Amino acid sequence: MILFQLVFTVVFDIRSSRSMKESTQITKNKPTQKTLEGRKRFLTGVKATGQIHLGNYFGAIKPMMELSQNIENEVILMCVDWHGLTNRSKILLPGELSHSIISLYLALGFNLKGNSIILQSDFPQIQENSWYLSCSTAAGLLERSHAYKDAIANGKEATAGLLYYPVLMASDIVTFDSQFIPVGKDQNQHLEYASDMAKLFNNLVETDVYLEAQGVIQETPTLIGTDGDRKMSKSYNNDIPIFAAKKEIEKKVKEIKTDSKGLDDPKDPNTCTIFQIFQSFASEEAISYMKERLEKGTGYGYGHAKKDFVDEHERVFGSFREKYDFYLNNKNTLKELLQPGYERAHKYADSVTERARMALGLKSYNKLK
Repeated sequence: MILFQLVFTVVFDIRSSRSMKESTQITKNKPTQKTLEGRKRFLTGVKATGQIHLGNYFGAIKPMMELSQNIENEVILMCVDWHGLTNRSKILLPGELSHSIISLYLALGFNLKGNSIILQSDFPQIQENSWYLSCSTAAGLLERSHAYKDAIANGKEATAGLLYYPVLMASDIVTFDSQFIPVGKDQNQHLEYASDMAKLFNNLVETDVYLEAQGVIQETPTLIGTDGDRKMSKSYNNDIPIFAAKKEIEKKVKEIKTDSKGLDDPKDPNTCTIFQIFQSFASEEAISYMKERLEKGTGYGYGHAKKDFVDEHERVFGSFREKYDFYLNNKNTLKELLQPGYERAHKYADSVTERARMALGLKSYNKLK
């Protein structure tokens, strides 16, 4: 998860903050009317770069599903397709994947009542606000981002889009008057820099245009991949998809790394990669059963654990697959379901963008407005 798991994970060099401290001090700016209506507004998203896997589900999607069930919260869940365009070799992939990702959000039970699922590229206001933010942000900040520096250091092609990525991320947050951004323990710094950009702009125009969101630290640990060494990621090819065919799931589960303990040897669930991934989605009963069998060991080897893994995966996600296939093949129905949320989100985005334009003194000669 976005700002987020997954999604908004640009890491900045801590040194870049030092040059910005003085210019981001809070000043007495003119206040503006925000779009908040009493509920806590959360925003997060998933980048459209591949099949959604258990790491995405565990770290970003499942927590947002739970937040959407609380009537005191308003959740905006985005498919951030623009962010996926930074890789030139796979520039067509986000457009191919966005519908399947939104279908998955709905199939897994996201509560649309009072909440929103949106596609990033349906909101040009994000791009407009990102330009305003970029014009008040020093270029050095972007050049020191770890994502950009790592691409250069590893000989990869670093596009201008990758350099600009942090600004677009910040705009995702401010364009909807977002109050709370779920982030992992190691990701709070990303939000700090988005907040710095908002302060820079607000201080420059001497108007409280952009709301500074707060990070909500998720206690969810990073999910280990099938290799047992690195976090689960599509780029490491150590992921387990949610809605892949059962044969593909079986193939992926067979690849989970194990140690040399035999069939009857006791096994430690805390160091067992199979169990670590299993407990991210399985029921409490299934988790308890596997834990007990692994600890006893007698007659229960890793092959048994992998079979139980596949069976539980099918039980949990198989029940959602029919809904997923329905939304995947009924785009017009999906659009209708999303419209109330789209209307709310556009209202927020229009309001924020108009605040920025007024603060900048920009004129309009468009009769349609």
